[in-house]
Amino acid sequence: MDFLLLTPEWSRIVIEVDGIQHYADTTGKASPRIYSEMVAEDRRLRLMGYDIYRFGGHELARPDASTMLHSFFGELLSRHKRPAA
Repeated sequence: MDFLLLTPEWSRIVIEVDGIQHYADTTGKASPRIYSEMVAEDRRLRLMGYDIYRFGGHELARPDASTMLHSFFGELLSRHKRPAA
């Protein structure tokens, strides 16, 4: 898990940034074994009540990455906003 966000209403949000090591072997070749281990861990965390959001490392290198992240976190935080008392 790269980042864990805990919200006031006890949501547990996992942010993952996936580089090549999340889906490829040491030669850079796509590895079904590595990928299947990653998705198995996602399932395990989801069953434990975590929300998981993944970003491909390539996404974060794009020129519009800042705008995309700002939009994503705005939507994420509004989804997990504590209701007014």
